[in-house]
Amino acid sequence: MAVFDAVNYDHYSLLQALQLSPDEEVEVLNLNGQRYLGCGWKNSKRLVLHGTAGNNLGAFADGPTILLYGNGQEGVGNTMSDGEIIVYGRVGDIAGYGMRGGGLYIRDNAGYRLGIHMKAYQDKSPVIVVGGQAGAFVGEYMAGGTIIVLGLNGRHNTPTGPYCGTGMYAGEIYIRGEVPEKHRADNSKTELLHGEADLQGILPYLRRFAAHFSYDMDYILAEPFTRLTAVNKRIFSQMYAGFMG
Repeated sequence: MAVFDAVNYDHYSLLQALQLSPDEEVEVLNLNGQRYLGCGWKNSKRLVLHGTAGNNLGAFADGPTILLYGNGQEGVGNTMSDGEIIVYGRVGDIAGYGMRGGGLYIRDNAGYRLGIHMKAYQDKSPVIVVGGQAGAFVGEYMAGGTIIVLGLNGRHNTPTGPYCGTGMYAGEIYIRGEVPEKHRADNSKTELLHGEADLQGILPYLRRFAAHFSYDMDYILAEPFTRLTAVNKRIFSQMYAGFMG
């Protein structure tokens, strides 16, 4: 395994060193906001990071496994196609923007617009699991995939901010606990789910989250989940040319 100390590199030379390393596992120490780590990687390498990762960690990634022992800034997993990003901390805004596949697992909180423009295509269906809270506009314009927000740190009454599911027309959002009506988008419908029997579709993701961050599954499943889906899958039809009402 190759080990790099970010203190010894400027931003660009660190990216070059990581890209050119022949090792299948690469570790970086002392990160302090360096951007674009793992960006565009189309391989099965394992990238282990310590510190604070800058914007667009794992953007456009297609296959690698990225472990971040620290916090991530904006755009983690931006337009990711495959692979897995595991964050042992929190992330900023627009995590999972346009995500097409793979998994993004966040131990703590996420900022605004989590999973905005997420989509699924053929056999690709992305998943984001957040252990803490997420800010406003979770799943905005969502077109596929799965978002799960668990609220396990219990700092607020609801795990998500307002406008959850605004503009979504496909995919599913699961919230551990109940979601106040004032926090839900007008085009969403809700179902309250209890226990493993109701949660078969997301149990593999919950188990993976629990394994990554040493959570007990019984504790995670002790609360009901609210599932949000879109009522109308053509919510912008009135904007199309030739719309007759």
